[in-house]
Amino acid sequence: MTNQFNPEPKPRWILSAADLPEARGRARYRVTDVDGRSAEVVLDKRKRQVVDALLAGELYCASTVRIGDIVFRLKEDNRLHAETKTLSNGRKYYTLQGTVQFLGSVSKEGVC
Repeated sequence: MTNQFNPEPKPRWILSAADLPEARGRARYRVTDVDGRSAEVVLDKRKRQVVDALLAGELYCASTVRIGDIVFRLKEDNRLHAETKTLSNGRKYYTLQGTVQFLGSVSKEGVC
């Protein structure tokens, strides 16, 4: 008999903008959805901060920084989906669905 221990994820709380990554400049990402379709997107400001935070790990949905609004805009504007999952205690958190790869910062001329 194999004893497997699968710990639950440990989402992070985002209580203020200071809890998000500092970089807000334009950056390019390759987004591959669960169906295997790929696209490159350029994100900046709060969208970039939330994606960079999600790349580092799961985030709780409840946030004083209104992450849910940004997650919705990422889905509608950029085809980037954050899945909502639930822990055993009922708390909900976001995790990226598909694959998102950081390709680099974008200069003013639009070149990475």
